[in-house]
Amino acid sequence: MLFYIDRRFIVLLKQLDSIVESRRIGDLRVEDLGAEHLPALSELNRRRGRPQVDRRFATNVSSGFHGFVAWRDDRLVGYYWWVDCDAPEPHPDLRDLDLGIELEKGDVYGTDFFLLEEFRGAGTAADFLCKIERSLRDRGYRRLWGYVDSGNRAALWAYRARGYESMWVLERKRRLWFRRKAVLPA
Repeated sequence: MLFYIDRRFIVLLKQLDSIVESRRIGDLRVEDLGAEHLPALSELNRRRGRPQVDRRFATNVSSGFHGFVAWRDDRLVGYYWWVDCDAPEPHPDLRDLDLGIELEKGDVYGTDFFLLEEFRGAGTAADFLCKIERSLRDRGYRRLWGYVDSGNRAALWAYRARGYESMWVLERKRRLWFRRKAVLPA
């Protein structure tokens, strides 16, 4: 059997000197992500049916990648990962996806923006992104790079509403060969 995978990634750029304030100042509390957040992130991943990413998150922390976590009251409801050009090792997206992004001083690459589904809508994602952008700008960064899968319309809309520019589109096509093997009784 032969399967094809066609994916289109839209590379995005946000100038951090042009942050549009969120229309809705929400009640999310945003903190820098650290190792102390890994148990709460593990619980969030279990709730969303993705416990397999716990290992990747632990690797991200030990690799020196940065992130933010979003809380509503005492409940962790979202996260966002980021790296700059001084990261001890390149982020796997930048290394493996060949996005064409070259981080310079003052640049940051953001990835894995996530909010639990029940907290989406009513401007919550925009509020979380606004707080992330302000925090990165206040740390001296000028540009925020990222990408979105072209089929993720909700994410693309949220980024465009926040002023992210589409820089280029990458198409990835892969052919996968699958062989079936059956063992039959003699």
